[in-house]
Formats: sequence, structure tokens, C-alpha cells
Amino acid sequence: STVTSLIEARFGPRAIAMWFSRRGQLPVVKCEDMGSSTIGGGAARSADAFEDVAADFSLPAGSIKKGEKYFKKYCSQCHSIYPDNRLSRGGQTTLGPTLFNIYGRASGMEEIGNKMGTERVEGVLWIDGPLMNYMKNPRVMAQAGIQMNFRGIPDFQIRCDIVHYLKTLDWDNEEISNPPEKPSSLAPVRWMQKMREQ
Repeated sequence: STVTSLIEARFGPRAIAMWFSRRGQLPVVKCEDMGSSTIGGGAARSADAFEDVAADFSLPAGSIKKGEKYFKKYCSQCHSIYPDNRLSRGGQTTLGPTLFNIYGRASGMEEIGNKMGTERVEGVLWIDGPLMNYMKNPRVMAQAGIQMNFRGIPDFQIRCDIVHYLKTLDWDNEEISNPPEKPSSLAPVRWMQKMREQ
């Protein structure tokens, strides 16, 4: 209609989605058009949003080594790979849930460090297709204004590589499933432990 054309011309496709969502209707919008706003984010129901991942999606070949590199680049700032949700061997905690044993887990099962974040993905089984779609655009996949400051990864192969790496983060991976004891969060205690080791 003329009104929607005017809104889109003046404010862009996200404004259209927000305008329709306030009226109980959601237009078909590609996920790339939704942007990466961390406040609200216009959710859109769209068959076209994730056209590169079909309903019967089977994960193509990928590189675990590259996936680990991409994980460090895109995910490790907020997500741990360890069962106790530490970010590093130094023991820092994270904002998001641990991605240890993520493959095959239901969404919302793990604790998050950001206790103020109330918006979480619900009703998703984290397997190939949902992981690929979530990494492409979390807000559209979740249909909510989630608390993650993450634009998404449009490159299909990078997402494939990360999923291959995520599949290795399970109890069969001895190095990750049995990390050294988590250090104390109190600096004086850590200093005393270091002095005793020397």
C-alpha cells in the first residue's frame, strides 16, 4: 500500500516490520533486511529468511579447525566451551550459556551469566538447521528481541565450519570436558596459590 511504501522509503524495511507487528501482522522479510539492533529487533515470520537451510537440511562437509578459529572470532567473547561455563582457563565467566554439549540440547537448558537478560530462545532443539539459522540472524530465528549483541554470520560455509566444531564440544573431548580446576574469583586467593606453586 501507499502507507507502507512511504514508511519503507523514509525509515527502511525494519520500520515496516515494526509497523506491521504492532498491528498483529508480520510481513515477509529477508533476515538480512532486519539488521542487528540490540533493542527489540523487529521479528518477522518469513519463509524466505533462511532459504539456504531447507527443512530437511543435512550439514555439508566442513572444517573443524576452521570452525574453531571462527568460533573464537564470533562466539567466544560471550560463550564458553567448558562444562562449568568458564570463558578461559583463567576462569572468567561469560554472559551467554556454555556451548559445551550444545548439539542436541534443548534451548534454555543452561544458565546464563547475564542475569538481567530475560529474553531467551525457547522451544528449539539445537541441531544442524537451527544452529545454522541462529548464527545467520538470531533475532529472526528466535522471533524475539534477544539480549545478544551479534549481527549474525551471512556466510554459509563459515556457519557450517562452526557447527562442525560445536559437534566436538562434548564429553568425548577429554581436553574440554575435564579442564583444570577453576581458579578462585578472589585475586588474593589466586596470588597465594601462585606463591605456593613457586
